[in-house]
Amino acid sequence: MERNKYTCVSICTTWDPDKSSHNVRIIDGVPSKLYCEPALLSTELAMSDTGFSKGLHILDVKWSTEMRGSHAVIGVALAEAPKHANFYTNLLGSTESSWGWDINNNKLIHNGQTIGNYPKDKVDGVFEVPKKISCIIDMITGTIGFKTNGEYLGDAFSGLKHKTVFLAVSAVREGAKISVAYNKGCNNTPLSLQDLSKLTLRDRVKFAEQIDHLPTSPGLKKLIADKSITDLDSIDENTHPQSD
Repeated sequence: MERNKYTCVSICTTWDPDKSSHNVRIIDGVPSKLYCEPALLSTELAMSDTGFSKGLHILDVKWSTEMRGSHAVIGVALAEAPKHANFYTNLLGSTESSWGWDINNNKLIHNGQTIGNYPKDKVDGVFEVPKKISCIIDMITGTIGFKTNGEYLGDAFSGLKHKTVFLAVSAVREGAKISVAYNKGCNNTPLSLQDLSKLTLRDRVKFAEQIDHLPTSPGLKKLIADKSITDLDSIDENTHPQSD
């Protein structure tokens, strides 16, 4: 089938100081790394500078186990999510505008509620989350999931279609250093069912005279004869096609 691949993109993703707590310092010269400034009884949240509203994207977060403290959460948030709390808490996931995975206790959190274990087949605290965590942001289906050690752990959150989400972390450990890197992804949505059907029919009907003799309406004949396909979504300004 023609044009059955998405367009690959590479996005330079860093932490955004304007969408992060005032106690989060972006390391000079290395904007993909953050540092949590010392603060008494405080929880800090940081967000990526890139928001995702379409396509499929994989981002890698590196967060060593000794830098996690009592509350360590990774996930996604809307731009308006709270960035700071004057106590220790799972800040990411505490409101309707954020979704978080508590990587200490293997819990999923949204709107201040624990909504289940993650991975779903692991009991409390049994799964040990390694240093590198891949967050899969699938805005085609509106789902968020995670991968560790090459294994996809399953969908964590759903219902995020038509939103713009940012990768986010919340932490309480003073001196915690957390890095982010865009791994790979695609920024285009799939072809519609109508366009996929048209391509399938065109693959079977090779000549104009065959189209003329199809036992169907003139409108459908015209649709099949049309060689164009609905244009794929344009690439965002902050994306760049990867070279082969």
